[in-house]
Amino acid sequence: MKSITGKRDTLVFLGAGAIGLVWLALGDKKSRMEDINVPEVDLAQAKALVDAGAIVIDVRGKDAFDHRHLPPAMLIPLAVLRAGIPASLEKAKEQQIVVYCADGHSSGPQATQILLQHGYKNVVNMKQGIEGWANAGLPLIKAS
Repeated sequence: MKSITGKRDTLVFLGAGAIGLVWLALGDKKSRMEDINVPEVDLAQAKALVDAGAIVIDVRGKDAFDHRHLPPAMLIPLAVLRAGIPASLEKAKEQQIVVYCADGHSSGPQATQILLQHGYKNVVNMKQGIEGWANAGLPLIKAS
């Protein structure tokens, strides 16, 4: 009887360990994103960077971009950045880049982190997103 109990305890222990390893490997996406510390700028800082010629990247989807976007923005959705850095950005590693999403915390920080991990040194997330930009009355290109 002792050997059955010992085997069962060992299996329970191994099973719990395996579950723990899977949890650590995958983690909770939300908590991982909260741990990301990306450089952020407010609207005034973002506007100054845009006015100075920064590359501006909209990481929302095509429909949202087509509806409205910052005048100099290029569309590179977060899903595209996750798949790999587009050739259009390859030579921009030393340039100032402003990333924005809808609200500043849904996908902008993730996109900023991806660029940082790929060696882009001067990339920041606009923490109020396009909603903050629009609410401040700053210039936008809107669908007609």
